[in-house]
Amino acid sequence: MSENVTLFPNILQPAAALKAYAPTVVKFWENQETALEDLKEFADGWFARRHTGMQTALKAAKHIGDAETPFDVFQEYQDWLKREMELLAEDGKAYQQQVLRAGAQLSAQPEEQQVPNPAAHLSAQQGQEVLRAAAHPSARPEAPQTGKRRTG
Repeated sequence: MSENVTLFPNILQPAAALKAYAPTVVKFWENQETALEDLKEFADGWFARRHTGMQTALKAAKHIGDAETPFDVFQEYQDWLKREMELLAEDGKAYQQQVLRAGAQLSAQPEEQQVPNPAAHLSAQQGQEVLRAAAHPSARPEAPQTGKRRTG
């Protein structure tokens, strides 16, 4: 029975442990709130663009029905397609911004826990070489060949 007491010696001091993790937990939930607000903004924009696309398609359908020549039909179809592509490009831009914001939130560290950047003292060219090597593992130089074969 006394073995159970020694297995968990810190179980009677949870307040100290909770205080140590409190800033991290608070930052986590603040980041969650920011992410949800950003996702809502993105979704609202997406629905607005879809609504615009639907209205454009409806207008094109009405004009195609009233068209007098095949050229008029083609022109209306082309105008509709152009607007749809513009909306699609806006979707892509909004998505890219959303991903960048989310990535910035994920990579942000609390101010008291930030670690110094080891490449901060490098020249601009050296820093770019470090980034290039980190981004493309295949671009790293290979280990020198010794001519010996590994066995096993």
